[in-house]
Amino acid sequence: MTIDFTCDTLNKKTVAFKFPYVLLYLKAGHYITWKTGTRIMKKVTVRDVAALAGVSSSTVSRVLNNRPTISTKTQKIVRDACKALNYVPDIAAKGLAGHETHTIGIIVPDISNPYFSALCTAAEKYAAERNYRVILTNTLHNPAYELDAADQMLSQRVDGMLISACSPNSQILNSALLGKTPCVYLGSNHGPNCSYVEIDNSRGAYEATQYLYLLGHRRIVFMGGRLGSRTLEQRLAGYRRSMTLNSLSPQEIILQETGGSLKQWCGEQAFKLFQAGDIPDAFIAYSDIIATRILDAAESFDLHSPEDFSIVGFDNIMFGSLPPIGLTSVSQQKFTAGRLAVKRLLEKINGRCGQTADILEPELIIRSTCRKIEQKER
Repeated sequence: MTIDFTCDTLNKKTVAFKFPYVLLYLKAGHYITWKTGTRIMKKVTVRDVAALAGVSSSTVSRVLNNRPTISTKTQKIVRDACKALNYVPDIAAKGLAGHETHTIGIIVPDISNPYFSALCTAAEKYAAERNYRVILTNTLHNPAYELDAADQMLSQRVDGMLISACSPNSQILNSALLGKTPCVYLGSNHGPNCSYVEIDNSRGAYEATQYLYLLGHRRIVFMGGRLGSRTLEQRLAGYRRSMTLNSLSPQEIILQETGGSLKQWCGEQAFKLFQAGDIPDAFIAYSDIIATRILDAAESFDLHSPEDFSIVGFDNIMFGSLPPIGLTSVSQQKFTAGRLAVKRLLEKINGRCGQTADILEPELIIRSTCRKIEQKER
């Protein structure tokens, strides 16, 4: 039994189905044969797509790589041919041949952190809109994992990488490994000559501390962060600048060790403060996640914000904005950062040379975890 039909979008070429074999007539003297069932006798190639579309193999490649020099009409003919033949580009083969794979790698410390999940979602969406796929890896704040992840990305022939490095030291190691592979760093842990997208951490912490001071708070504690992180250094710089400007004494509770859970450690430190009845006027939390740990510890002693203390977080994660928390927080513009980082990376992949340095402005999002202290309460 044979069924013939004409595909108008494919230069009116006739396609014949014949059972138990399928014979696709592509052009004079050119046939491809498949056996029905699970076994495929011949894999569809770029040449097969080109033959059916009536164009050259190089034209097919340019269409699949989204080159702007191809007309809309030709693009449609080629993509219709791909669809008719169920053609899927061989990404691995393209990488081995030295061509673009239209794949980018993203390496972050912890995707379970709502900040990083939002950042990566924005980055992946922007990449997908430009026909790039994303490979995502967690490092779990481990420099050795970070280096291994970068090595694995290179072995998969990614066109470029976005990396949120664990520390400045880990960035130096993976930068040496990457060589000329296009890369944009997310956040502050980057070298002086690297391209990056980050928030102005110092300004964000300064504005948060100033806000608390203007509300009447005088004993303002900074809690969280891991020693060796440039992000922590920048936020502490802004906090200290405000405290010094207002003739106040900084009080910093920072994790000195490189290992262990920062979230758990901060929760334990907050518990000890409240247990001793040592309640500050306000907290600047290194992140919104740390802020929630402080709030959890306070509830163990029937203490609440803003009645008993004020608190400001960093990151402006989604669940922090929901009731009953309503956390006041410094926004890092995570969605903008994710999109911008991919944009800069694609520019590099497409031949742009030189460093790009994007520093986004923070925004203090005021909600319900801070209150004004009257002089008579002091």
